[in-house]
Amino acid sequence: MITFDPRLVIGPMQVGALLSAGFYGCFVAQTFMYFKLFPKDPPTLKIIVITVAAFQLGHFLCLIVTLWTMTVTSYTHPSVLNTLPIAADILILLSSFTCSTVQLFYSHRLWKLSGFPMLFIISGTLCVVAQTVAFILVIHAFLMSSLEAFQNQQHVIILLASTSRAAADIFTTLGIAGTLKKRSSGTVSMATIADRLITWVLETCLVASLATFSIAILLLTLQNSVWFGLYIINANLIANSLLAWFNRRYSPVRDEVVSSIQFAE
Repeated sequence: MITFDPRLVIGPMQVGALLSAGFYGCFVAQTFMYFKLFPKDPPTLKIIVITVAAFQLGHFLCLIVTLWTMTVTSYTHPSVLNTLPIAADILILLSSFTCSTVQLFYSHRLWKLSGFPMLFIISGTLCVVAQTVAFILVIHAFLMSSLEAFQNQQHVIILLASTSRAAADIFTTLGIAGTLKKRSSGTVSMATIADRLITWVLETCLVASLATFSIAILLLTLQNSVWFGLYIINANLIANSLLAWFNRRYSPVRDEVVSSIQFAE
């Protein structure tokens, strides 16, 4: 029988928590910039930002509690870390809420830009599948007997959650990029704006999807908790991608033109 090694749990968790805290700081700054730069945005967009901000605040608090439990409370009893703290289980749930909220927003944008409801249905279905699997994963996380057994028994579920999230991200990214490229066959200035928009979509959406795919790859190749360290960061990456998409509308020259194309209702 292999002896439990707490370093394989604490190490990825600490690295992931430090990086996640940095990204959360970026998210807070971007949220402030959004409300400062776009006070006249539709209430729906503001509600989405507030909702994601609430999820990420809870995510950050759970991260602090989890770190405290792992490094202080369990300092003299590291064997306790053979199961995830309750705060870590809640963190998984809040991460799934953030991802689903942002993905549904991207799916709605894809529908509005393309005019094809089927694209929204496909993207939304992938999002619903990912959220459903996430709920199942959280339930099993609350009931786990050991971290090693959890990773072995829920291997397929974790992979399905990661791949369905990534599939939804990539589908909406390619769909929006393809739609904007198709609409860029007009003047040179219009084509230039569309090319910039395509670049922005790829830079924001694909960062999140690549991170999600990386989780699945780490889970397949490494028999430890490194994947969970990246999972902690993933929600903040996706939240930052949403605010980056909103805030990059701002430009002293192109603000009005870009806003009217990218965010037209």
